[in-house]
Amino acid sequence: MGFSERPHKWFCPNRADEKEDWLKLAISINGKHNHVKQFIVYFDSIKIGYCLYLDAYFEQQFFQDNYDITVDEEKSMYEIGYLIGEEDYLHKGLGKIIVKELVEKIREIGGKVVLADPDEDNMSSIKVLLDNGFTKIKDGNYRKILQ
Repeated sequence: MGFSERPHKWFCPNRADEKEDWLKLAISINGKHNHVKQFIVYFDSIKIGYCLYLDAYFEQQFFQDNYDITVDEEKSMYEIGYLIGEEDYLHKGLGKIIVKELVEKIREIGGKVVLADPDEDNMSSIKVLLDNGFTKIKDGNYRKILQ
């Protein structure tokens, strides 16, 4: 797994070694934590990004601290994360498709709520969430209730 060596504003913007640490962590999670599902995003067989969803039940303290919510049931509330790491593929509508697919997968497995915590300066990501039916609760706290 890897991304372009060009700097990416939203992917570990502070340090290159932080990016490498994050990638190593993402690889190490694979298969060890069943509540985290990770995916590489391809476009025409080119790796362009990464996305995930995780069952909030298994990270209750994080969700209490960051979203001010209590999660008392497995497979009911999920958080998503996504990134297009190849800048040539930004602003082409692919983020909207990625989020739509993540939400549909969560709906299929019985999820009732989807959460996301974009950086408030990342207007493209916020637009993607809003276009996919998410509601802003407060800065860094967006959610979608599934029917």
